Amino acid sequence: MKKILITLIFIFAFLNVTAQKADQFNSWWYFSGKYQLTEKFNVQTLYSWSRHDFINEWQQSKLRLGAGYNYLKNISFNAGYEWIVLFPYGAHPVSQKRTEHRIYEQFIIKSKIQRVAVNYGVQLEQRIMADFTRHRLRMIFGAKMPLITSEDGKTKLGVSFFNQVFLDIDKCANGNYFSQNRVYGGFDIPLDSTCTLSLGYMNQYIIINDTRIENDHTLMVGFFHKLDFRKKD
Repeated sequence: MKKILITLIFIFAFLNVTAQKADQFNSWWYFSGKYQLTEKFNVQTLYSWSRHDFINEWQQSKLRLGAGYNYLKNISFNAGYEWIVLFPYGAHPVSQKRTEHRIYEQFIIKSKIQRVAVNYGVQLEQRIMADFTRHRLRMIFGAKMPLITSEDGKTKLGVSFFNQVFLDIDKCANGNYFSQNRVYGGFDIPLDSTCTLSLGYMNQYIIINDTRIENDHTLMVGFFHKLDFRKKD
């Protein structure tokens, strides 16, 4: 892990000197749902409405349907399908609007350190486009904790953080596998026992190639919904 971190620091330093970096401002508005069917199985949904130049232009549309299996209380496996439409935007646009069909498999471990809930894991992705298929790996780390609680211990305001490192598996042969990093910090506001509003900031650092880099500053607005359909005794 130490060697990986040192390598990433050198990559960031080198690319910042040699590449053309574009600072851009976006906003992502998304709905995420999790619906517990049994003790082990759940269904997961997501729609993300991603905008460039704050909200003026399209950046990306993403729709997800997935399922999760709780192997143990703190270990889970998730898999699903995503339908993504990517639009030309910003200083380094794609050549044309394109559709991507994505299949993902995810492994997550959860733990708790006093009041801080921590999760970390990996996600493997098969990105199927019109003319080719690419494979990508995400390394995931996240944490959240309550800031303000009620007298009965329920969270009234929480804070959350995550970092995701993206590796392009197809490029491992020539060593240029690091492609993107996302780091996020924000607040979670429970509206009731089933709904939570989140508001935060994400920095998305994308290495397009050796001469082009995106450094995206993104407002994140999310609405999380959860329901438990298990039969109550």
